[in-house]
Amino acid sequence: MISEQAWKLIIDSGIDPKLVFAHPKLLKEYPQTSQYYRGIALLPQKRVADIAVPVASWEDGTRKSPIGDEQSLEVARLYNAVISSIIEGTTNWTLENGYRNIIANMGIGLDGTFRNIIGQDAEKLVKTRIKNWLKSEGLILKEDGSGTQFELPRGYWMRFGSEPDVLFRFRTERQSEDVATIEIKGGKDPAGALERLGAMQKSFEATPANCVNFLVVGVVTEEMRSRLNAMGVVKVFLLDELARDGEPWTRFLNEVFHYTVRITDSVVT
Repeated sequence: MISEQAWKLIIDSGIDPKLVFAHPKLLKEYPQTSQYYRGIALLPQKRVADIAVPVASWEDGTRKSPIGDEQSLEVARLYNAVISSIIEGTTNWTLENGYRNIIANMGIGLDGTFRNIIGQDAEKLVKTRIKNWLKSEGLILKEDGSGTQFELPRGYWMRFGSEPDVLFRFRTERQSEDVATIEIKGGKDPAGALERLGAMQKSFEATPANCVNFLVVGVVTEEMRSRLNAMGVVKVFLLDELARDGEPWTRFLNEVFHYTVRITDSVVT
């Protein structure tokens, strides 16, 4: 899968071909080198897994079983085809171009990792901000020992959990009714936006028809926005805007605690 033109350009440039093109035997014996050639090809791990085979365990050294001939050949062919295309499409390609690709690819991967970390911490961040604000306003009447159940004024209760992340229930001796939920999906990787939306939608579908659903997200893509508009039952807020004080945070508090869970008489300012 190395094109004749790309091979000739590398040979004519005096570059050792093994520093540019992947060999299946090398990948099989030293699977960590996958990261090097994948970097030159500017391919993310997910893309390689979709087209060929997963290589994450090759690169981090956690794979226990030997890599088969067909697997290493398939991955090498993918890398070489893409690298050939890059070389052909670049004027005076050099090995420095390849190294820059590796660094850029690592940066993209690290960015995705940090986005996922932010997403994992998002739930804790939003819950903590809500709890601290309620405490500062004297609106938590009682809290259970686990810190997940909170009695609020006027018969309302708040529960921290999962699916939904936050649940508000109006409870008296005669009735118990779910009035609002908050789902927190803080991941910022646009590629996983629709997957997160699907998980959120599953949670919201389990709520009563008159329950108001709030969604806190790290990113909203155009397709995601279109689907949310079609649903028409979800109030959406961006995580970055709720992470600090300001108009979006105040608007969120009013939507939740003044207009929906009616425990504040006056508008929050």
